[in-house]
Amino acid sequence: MNKKKLSLAVGILSMNLLLMSSSVVSAAIAAIAKSFPSEPISKVQLLSTIPQFGQILATLLFTWLTYKLTRKNIGIVAVLVVIVSGLLPAFIHSNLNIILASMIALGFGIGLISNVGPVLLQEHFEGEERASVMGWAMGFNNIGMMAFTGIGGVLGGTNWHNLFWIYSVAVVILIAFFIMVPQDAKISSEKNKNTDQSFISTIKNLSGLVYIVLVITFVTSLAIMVFMSNQSILLAGKGYGTAYTGLVTAIGNIGGILTAFGLKYIRKMTKANTMAWGFVAFALSYICIVFFNNMPLHILGNMFSGMGIVMVNATIPFELSVLADHRQFPVVIAMNTLTSAVAGAISPMLLAIAHISAGTNSFIAGIVLSVVVAILLLVTRLGSRVEKQHKHQVSAGKLEAQKV
Repeated sequence: MNKKKLSLAVGILSMNLLLMSSSVVSAAIAAIAKSFPSEPISKVQLLSTIPQFGQILATLLFTWLTYKLTRKNIGIVAVLVVIVSGLLPAFIHSNLNIILASMIALGFGIGLISNVGPVLLQEHFEGEERASVMGWAMGFNNIGMMAFTGIGGVLGGTNWHNLFWIYSVAVVILIAFFIMVPQDAKISSEKNKNTDQSFISTIKNLSGLVYIVLVITFVTSLAIMVFMSNQSILLAGKGYGTAYTGLVTAIGNIGGILTAFGLKYIRKMTKANTMAWGFVAFALSYICIVFFNNMPLHILGNMFSGMGIVMVNATIPFELSVLADHRQFPVVIAMNTLTSAVAGAISPMLLAIAHISAGTNSFIAGIVLSVVVAILLLVTRLGSRVEKQHKHQVSAGKLEAQKV
């Protein structure tokens, strides 16, 4: 990858530093609750979950926006929304309803970023180069989460509303994105307008493999939420406190970061089965936590979790970008984001319906789920089928170009 491409990748991926930024408010829930003694604690707790509603709204509107704005301009709008909504509680912090509204708007901006980022990567990168930068995206996610949580915690140490000043970093990100990412054209102004461009037509023309990948997205989100929502409960049952869980989780993030920036080399070993090995990593993450009682293996479990998240969640948008053309991809990535959000929201209900209790039993279920999916991916050779379809599309494109 040359310097120009590298600069472009950094410009696009700089937005990913904001994707996990909504988690920064979670550390201040207790302090915020003290500032609003007349409000029920459940309402204050909404601050950590309500951004998801904004993300879902952004996902539903994203495809429509791609016909009204260029992809770069959507990115600019998204970061601007994050700046305004993120900084607002630093100035107006005496009204909980305004802060909640700000968190919904923040989720909307983050939702736009999560959709437009992969679309821009598809627009500007091809083949293994695209797979690599989509892997880097997960690394930027983790770095952003660590930075926002750490620096936000320091800023909010004296007064909780000071933590929202961390969103001033988004101004730098906006400048970098504006300078480093070139302007593109609106979908409505692109060539090849002779086909029906309706949303329904786009859905009908999608490859069947797209829907299989979306099912994997659903299962992946379920596996991630099982791990995240049950690890502290399981470790507490073993006698470990909140600080211990935070420590092993923070150190374990290194696994995801290293995997993200080394995904190019990992894919050379896993080839078309990267997602299958990602689910193997998920299974190992559960095993290390549930069956062992020492810090090194608990850290290793969190590292395996980070590895699995990157190997699967970086491969999914890459394979969708292969299976969908430039016009279809905004629709497909919005469907993928919505599937992920829905899976995360209903995962506790699914476990309850299956009569799987929190803690150990949920982790055992996670092991079974991960192993079964890994075996199915290896047996069905889904990755190879996607690559075969990609090669067919490339050959067809070359023949079409020769005719022209």
